[in-house]
Amino acid sequence: MIDWSTERQVAIPPVSEHDEENIPASDWSSIGRIYEHLACYYLSSVGFKAEIKDAAGYDILCECPDGKFFKVEVKSSIGRINAACKGRSARTTKVHRFNGISKKAAADLFMFFERSSNFVVIKTRSEMGSLNTNCEISGYDFSEYNTNRHLSRIKAFSGSADNEYLFPTTEETLKLNRSWVKDNMDLVAEMKAKGVWTSTLSRILGIGDTHWINRIQRQHRNSISGITK
Repeated sequence: MIDWSTERQVAIPPVSEHDEENIPASDWSSIGRIYEHLACYYLSSVGFKAEIKDAAGYDILCECPDGKFFKVEVKSSIGRINAACKGRSARTTKVHRFNGISKKAAADLFMFFERSSNFVVIKTRSEMGSLNTNCEISGYDFSEYNTNRHLSRIKAFSGSADNEYLFPTTEETLKLNRSWVKDNMDLVAEMKAKGVWTSTLSRILGIGDTHWINRIQRQHRNSISGITK
């Protein structure tokens, strides 16, 4: 039984059913994109606006509730069980190795996904220390509880002290806002149901113009109606 002394932050989605053994080399970028989208979902669940960027040194641009921006690098691994030393009992715990870390100095936050469970370990840039070529994380660190613990821990994260200069373009800001509203439509609908005007919602949540908020809500309702017909 899981001790939920840490509040549950996110529902873990079903694991992708791709076959790790038979993935063509050309498809590995698509596998990586799955976990970038999953990272955006997790980040949105704790109040950040997130957009995939695939820029030099990081994958995702995030905006904090206080208006600051930070950069996120996403890595994923299926893990492997290391061979036991001669004379010792067989090992059963996987070790996850994440490569290419040394090229990611631009990132403020690192999200490491375990592909067979969708669990995540999150480390800040300062916690990463010297960025070596790879990073190893024990399979013990990947669990539903730890995923929610990590997400709870970063809710107040505001990036590095020197990233105030990083401002997205108007179009990038619009994408961040639009994605956040889509991921949090239940909250928007609940507040509107209680009489909060869309213009007030826009100011409270910092989500920009109101006309596309109404449009997203209409699309949201239509998709639900289509499912229930």
